[in-house]
Amino acid sequence: MRKRCMALAGFIALSTILSVSQSGDEGFQTATVVSIDKQAADARHPEKGDQYKISMRMGGVLYLCKASGSPSTFLDWSPNKEFPTREVGKVLEVKNHNGQIVELNISSKKLPK
Repeated sequence: MRKRCMALAGFIALSTILSVSQSGDEGFQTATVVSIDKQAADARHPEKGDQYKISMRMGGVLYLCKASGSPSTFLDWSPNKEFPTREVGKVLEVKNHNGQIVELNISSKKLPK
């Protein structure tokens, strides 16, 4: 009986260590998309066709960001959608539905009043 208890305790400890080490969400918090707007491309600046203005709320702070990427990257992004996010300097790193990290350049932050 004692051997079984020790084996079970060892298994639980090992499982806990492995699950913590495999969680790739270190430093990530849940952020909510407030708005997402695709920038219109014009004849003089066709490169703006893949640019977006995105507002996200994380921890009570509103982040106004700009990003560029293919439309498939932002296909399922809509208001009130939540993503794991972390702030790294002037960039928000957002983990997309497929695990891909999308970098949003922070234009400004609005702190709660």
